[in-house]
Amino acid sequence: MTTPRRRLSLRSVIAFLVTWSFLVLTVTGLVLYVLPHGRVAYWTHWSLLGLDKDQWAGVHMMFGGLFIVAGALHLYFNWKPFTRYLAERIGAHVRPSRELFASLGLALAILVLAIRDLPPVSWVFDLNATLKAAWVTNPTLEPPYGHAEESTLAGLARRLRLDLPKAEAALDAAGLAVRGPQDTLEQIARRNATTPMAVYALIRDLEIPEPPRTGPPTPEEVEARWAGTGLGQLTLAEVAARVGLGTDEALARLAADGIAARPGERLRPLAERAGVTPIDLLKAMLVPGFEPPLPAGD
Repeated sequence: MTTPRRRLSLRSVIAFLVTWSFLVLTVTGLVLYVLPHGRVAYWTHWSLLGLDKDQWAGVHMMFGGLFIVAGALHLYFNWKPFTRYLAERIGAHVRPSRELFASLGLALAILVLAIRDLPPVSWVFDLNATLKAAWVTNPTLEPPYGHAEESTLAGLARRLRLDLPKAEAALDAAGLAVRGPQDTLEQIARRNATTPMAVYALIRDLEIPEPPRTGPPTPEEVEARWAGTGLGQLTLAEVAARVGLGTDEALARLAADGIAARPGERLRPLAERAGVTPIDLLKAMLVPGFEPPLPAGD
């Protein structure tokens, strides 16, 4: 005699979906917390377990949505036990516990500290920035600017003053298949099973010498050279070294504009505290007489 086949329990399926979603969200959340910044991940074709940054983010987003939907359905299927429990608590005249108020107070405190970027919550943000920055131990591995992999070879050469004919010849000599100057670094890298970083490494030293400079850079030149290069994630001392400026001199120039800073402070939090952008701080360090714009409302 065969045993009747048990019907699929939708309620159990939903309960398991909540569990699996929570586990996947835990893993993807940790991965997204430690993976490198996007400009580095795209530049180096970073991947973990065969998944790149966008794929990890996609999995996290989809299972986040699944967790919300499954959680709502789980509450729907268990609505009667849930309301019965509430009725029993209310019927017994049980007052809200100290634990309820303690948990609510803790959640609100974390929310406020996160919004205001204050310790100890800010330490979590600092650790996140440190872990992401730790993927790049050599500044030459950084892209010259954000999403440089999307630039065409001609566009990259124009922005960075590279000798385009020599760049094409260098890539050809290295055995890379390049269809023309309108190829992006990403297309060249994909076609040749390499990374945009490796492609750029072959041509980055082919810069056309600039005419002798008779004075300091203009604000426009500073922005054109350094905007989108990720300086906001570096400490003030690291930024000063990157742009060829002494740390003490950088601190003095910021102080002259009324901005107190520390060598180990990261540029982006410093800029946010001053109500300006990181590139404004860099202009204040490199362009004599430049005054960062006043914060909105001042």
